[in-house]
Amino acid sequence: MKIPKIDRLKILDTAISLLESEGIEGLTMRKLADALQIKAASLYWHFDNKQTLIEGIADRIVSDVAVNFELTHHWQEDSKQLAYDLRNAFLRHRDGARVFAGTYVISENVLRINNTFISAIMQSGASAELASQMTMTLLYFILGCCIEQQSVMLIEKEKITNKREAFKQLVQDNFPQTWQARDVLFADDFTHRFDFGLEQLILGFQHQINES
Repeated sequence: MKIPKIDRLKILDTAISLLESEGIEGLTMRKLADALQIKAASLYWHFDNKQTLIEGIADRIVSDVAVNFELTHHWQEDSKQLAYDLRNAFLRHRDGARVFAGTYVISENVLRINNTFISAIMQSGASAELASQMTMTLLYFILGCCIEQQSVMLIEKEKITNKREAFKQLVQDNFPQTWQARDVLFADDFTHRFDFGLEQLILGFQHQINES
């Protein structure tokens, strides 16, 4: 049987466009086929199921990260720059972080990013094993921050106001320390929150490297 003439990258780019309007839950093989004006069965020549499609989207989302990245011999700054580049790639697309978090992609793009992170951290004198553990920790942090930010961005302002009121009613008298921290908990400056967490991780990594 002849394979339908449809480009894999066109499928992925169309899927990403659908992701922007439908979100990860609303993205289906049938909707994607309709957008491409082909039969749904034709997609299965390229992707076995929705999960393999999601993996392809995840790979496409990060395809520009760490391309020709030049190490500066300052591992902290290089690690921060890579973290920001990856964060920006996730935030560029609706549910980008959730898409990536739900996959286990083995591809040139993902391996390049991983290798660049490890190489950056190894400039500190850390072993490849320790640098790999640190890379995984950074990835989990980046994903968590991005998933939270993208989730909040989709909540209507009225619902956010209702949540604040529910928080006040539950917390003010029952959880005094949490109430004192309310401005931090409801702050919408996600970049500041990311900066703070990333800085703490880098400081912790430096301590770990000095101890190893």
